[in-house]
Amino acid sequence: MKQLKDKLQIFITIVFAGFLIWWASFQHVVRDAGVSVQWFGGTYGVMALMGSIIGIIAARKWGGFRSTLGRALMFFSLALFAQEAGQLISTYYVYGQHLSALPYPSWGDVAYFGSTLFYICGGVFMAKAVGVKFSLQSNKYKVVAFMVPAALLAASYWVFLNHHQYNWHSPITVFLDAGYPLGDAIYISMAIIAYLLSVRMLGGIMRTGILILMIALVAQYSADWTFLYQTSRNIAVVGQYFDLLYLMTYFIAATAMIKFLRTYKGLSAKTAKNTNKESAVAGTGA
Repeated sequence: MKQLKDKLQIFITIVFAGFLIWWASFQHVVRDAGVSVQWFGGTYGVMALMGSIIGIIAARKWGGFRSTLGRALMFFSLALFAQEAGQLISTYYVYGQHLSALPYPSWGDVAYFGSTLFYICGGVFMAKAVGVKFSLQSNKYKVVAFMVPAALLAASYWVFLNHHQYNWHSPITVFLDAGYPLGDAIYISMAIIAYLLSVRMLGGIMRTGILILMIALVAQYSADWTFLYQTSRNIAVVGQYFDLLYLMTYFIAATAMIKFLRTYKGLSAKTAKNTNKESAVAGTGA
C-alpha cells in the first residue's frame, strides 16, 4: 500500500510538472489567447479533481461523515471539486461565449464561493478534530483565532481593495467582495489553529498533513485575491499568474490528501502489528 501511495505522489507530481512546463511555454504569447492557452485554461483543473478524488478516498478511510476528521477531509475534497466546477464555468465564458474578460459576478462564483464555504467547514471540523473546543480556553489560541482573521482582512483591504469602488447597485457583487476575504480569513485561521494543536492528536502524526493543507489554503487565498483583483478591474488574462497559483494550490492540496491516506495506512499497520504481538504473548502465556 505504501508503494501504491508513493506511485500516486509521483504520478500527480508528473502531472503538475507537465502543466507547469506547459504554462511557461506560452507566457510570451499569453495575451493572444492561442489554442494552447485555451486548452490549458480548460484542463489544468484536473489537478483539483484528482485531489478531490484522493481526498474522498482518504476521508472514507478515516470514517467519512461518521468521524470528525473524516468530515473535515470530505469537505476539503468537496471544496476542490467546486473549484474544478468554477474553472469549467469560467472556461465556458471565455472560450464558449467568446467574452474578452471574465464576468464578475457569474455562475462560476456560485461554485467558487461554494468552495469557500466548504473550506470553512473543513477547517472547522479539522480544528474540532484536534481539540479546539477546549484549547480556545487558552489565551494564546484566542489570539490566533481572532488576530489572524483580522490581519488577513486588513491585508486584503489595503493590498487588493484599497480605492476599490463597491457596486452598490449590485448587491451580489458587494456580498462577494466582502464574503471572499472574510471566508478566506476564517478557513486559514482554523487551519493555523489545527496545526498548532495537532501535536496533541495521535502523538502529532497528523501534523505534517495539516501543515501541507495549511500551505494549500494560503496558496488558495493568494490565487483568489489575484483573480478577484484582476477581474474586478477587467485586467484578468486567462493563463497568467492567477492560473499558476491555482495550479499550485491544487497540487499541494492533492499532496496533503495523499499524506492523510498514508498516515491512515501507517497507523493501521502499527495497530495490526501491536495486535499480533499481544496475540502472540497471550498464546505463549496459555
